Amino acid sequence: MLFGLTIMLAAFAVYRYRVRQVRKEEQMQSSFRKQLMDMEMTALRSQMNPHFIFNSLNSISRYVMQNDRLIASEYIAKFGKLIRNVLDNSNNRQITLEQELSTLELYIQLEKLRFENKFDYKIITDGVDPSVKIPPMLIQPFVENSIWHGLMQKNEKGSVIISAGMKENNLLVVIIEDDGIGRKKAEELKSKTFVHKSHGMKVTIDRIKLINELYEQKNKVEVVDLFDKNGTASGTKVILLIPVTYI
Repeated sequence: MLFGLTIMLAAFAVYRYRVRQVRKEEQMQSSFRKQLMDMEMTALRSQMNPHFIFNSLNSISRYVMQNDRLIASEYIAKFGKLIRNVLDNSNNRQITLEQELSTLELYIQLEKLRFENKFDYKIITDGVDPSVKIPPMLIQPFVENSIWHGLMQKNEKGSVIISAGMKENNLLVVIIEDDGIGRKKAEELKSKTFVHKSHGMKVTIDRIKLINELYEQKNKVEVVDLFDKNGTASGTKVILLIPVTYI
């Protein structure tokens, strides 16, 4: 009887230990979910940061003052649609690649219009199903960084190319490549004068880490410095690896 009681007590102790472990894991999951939600809201604020909104409204006002009603009207329409898309997308954990790229293109068009065609852009999708699902607001902060810290600091016209293709195991590869001044020169300029600071890129990298932890995914970010044949900085390439779903 003593042996049986010992077995029962041991089993009960194991049960209590397992219950505590499960509760601890649930608490950790809940904590991660809260952090993710907070990061997503921060990402939203970073994407539609006051600096971008203020400058966009100033540009609209300038076109109105110049009596260029056609461009002003175009700007207002794109700006309104962009904000509506961002707010709609922020309510979903995942959106289609088509939705993400459509919102991204609106953002780029607004920046190009505001900077009076100082740069060109191209979005390439190589055999990618536009209905694949990815987390929203992952690509835009890296494009913003390319425009502000790479292209806007050039004396001549620049360009940014966004390409998306599929690898094996449902892995989407997104490459953002610009021919800007490069990261080292951009850092030097930031230390000498005021240059718009984009927090969206850091927020997005932190958010990707949380998504990986919470949903056991393998999103990855790699930043590559580009150089010409003389060893001079010739731009930056960002490589995003994003696991996708079809539901």
